[in-house]
Amino acid sequence: MTADRKKLKVARQQDDRFDVLVPLSRQAVDVLRAARAFAPRGPLVVTRQRHANKPINENAIGYLYNRLEFRVRHVPHGWQSRFSTGMNNRAQTLDRPGDRAIIDLMLAPIPDGAKATCNSAAYLPRRTEIVQDWAHHLLYRFSSAGERLEGLCRQALPPRERRHEMGGNRTGRFGAAELI
Repeated sequence: MTADRKKLKVARQQDDRFDVLVPLSRQAVDVLRAARAFAPRGPLVVTRQRHANKPINENAIGYLYNRLEFRVRHVPHGWQSRFSTGMNNRAQTLDRPGDRAIIDLMLAPIPDGAKATCNSAAYLPRRTEIVQDWAHHLLYRFSSAGERLEGLCRQALPPRERRHEMGGNRTGRFGAAELI
């Protein structure tokens, strides 16, 4: 994530030292690959409805929750709290006391105090393991995004049209690479 995308003071937004490497789980990458099939060509996967060259704004997920009537039960920042609680409990259960600092770094990568910049590669292997554990915790009963998209495509079009319109192979199935 580049510094200009983060909520930083203007002077820090232009400083590459504030860029952060964000590890993604395999499931998150799968979702992005599936979403790319619906995204306009360009560097962004999720864009504004009226402006395909601009990212969604910071309130978009909150608006979605309101439309889905989650307004009373959940807010976007609630995921940070749930992640912190869940993964810190897991670290305690597995006797990994060092994970607490890594989890805190993942949620707020610019520490307060004397050290004003962060090492974006700090603990990257362990951070990657933690996000993969979190994804398994959330999605262990679900099929992959690519498989779910294939199923929706199969339901939407008859087999002959599906192969022709969607670019699938002879069986009408799609590989993950075709969804990118």
